[in-house]
Amino acid sequence: MLFNNPSTIVVGALGCISLLSQQAYAAHIPYRHRHSQHSPGGFHQPDPAVSACAADAPSATVTVTTTTVVTTTLAAEDINTSSTVLNIVTPTVIPAFDAAVAASSSSSSSTFTSVVTVSSASSSASASTSVSTSASASTSFFTSASASSSGSSTSKAKVIIPYYLYPSTGAWTPLEELIIANSDVQFTIIINPDNGPGSSTASDENFLTAVPRLASYSNALVLGYVSTEKGTRDISEVEKDIQTYAAWPSTSGKSSFAVHGIFLDEAATDYNADTVTYYKNLASTIKQSDGLGPDNYIVTNPGAVPDESYLDIPDSTVIFESAYSEFQSAYSANEFEKIKGLDLSRFATMVYGIPSDTDLSTLITQLRSISSHTYMSNLDTYQAYDSLWSTVVSLLAA
Repeated sequence: MLFNNPSTIVVGALGCISLLSQQAYAAHIPYRHRHSQHSPGGFHQPDPAVSACAADAPSATVTVTTTTVVTTTLAAEDINTSSTVLNIVTPTVIPAFDAAVAASSSSSSSTFTSVVTVSSASSSASASTSVSTSASASTSFFTSASASSSGSSTSKAKVIIPYYLYPSTGAWTPLEELIIANSDVQFTIIINPDNGPGSSTASDENFLTAVPRLASYSNALVLGYVSTEKGTRDISEVEKDIQTYAAWPSTSGKSSFAVHGIFLDEAATDYNADTVTYYKNLASTIKQSDGLGPDNYIVTNPGAVPDESYLDIPDSTVIFESAYSEFQSAYSANEFEKIKGLDLSRFATMVYGIPSDTDLSTLITQLRSISSHTYMSNLDTYQAYDSLWSTVVSLLAA
């Protein structure tokens, strides 16, 4: 009687799998605490005491994928060949922070997916049921409903934020809360300890606590700042900065203390064969550095649309970085025509000094017509949190 009604099979199987998924999801929900002028260089203050919340290191959680396949073969006289696939997906969980697991060196999101498949064949007179379950663990930075750092994401919005504020007690908390509250948005965060990695950052307790916390979120990718001076800075000095970032896990003795890519600031715009080679060599260094994995993500910042020979070198290029008034002039002058028809996921824009009476929806439309990653601020510094970001992220994600 049961096998004469495929709908009964589907509903019954679906109910069982939903219950199992909810139990697995509940069992794995980690505890989480609630909680100048434009220039490249970091800003240091005397080392304050680290708050109890900030002192907690990210705990490792596991991505568990549960796949259940129910296959039923029915008699020929009962039903014709058909197939029904139902999916149940529970939300991605933000990583937890618990002092009891402060020694953890990795973190990940947890995603639970159940799939029920019911198929029938007209050529068999017997009934059978088979169930298979598999589980896997993943520590990728952009997983599931979060994002892939290569831009192959289903996220509604991608935000890039230069955040050069020193991580004194509570200084990075608003940014963390923004990331937590918008799990379907990709955040690329650029940190700048001391106009680059600095010589003592790996022993700075505030950075040792703050960087792993920020990098632990599945929808956040943390990059380290490096200056290139339009391709004129000694390449050995640039490579030294890159290698210093890459060595953070080993130097600090804490594998979670790491960035997962490099932001090459002051990149060149005009074509020069030697300069193109310069940036290609830097990109090769970044991609081959184990300490910057698994993403080894590269962003170059010429601040304007560069010669096309530079566009394929990084994962993303900042094609505009300046004040709102200058953006409007550039946009009106069609200065972005050179990238028309190209993959916008490879481009980012940064607009600061936005007047308080600006129509943000119109500005977002303009920015999205030329780039995938956006930064918008009414401040004129990268050394402060801007309350406007909450509004901007909400509009981008709408």
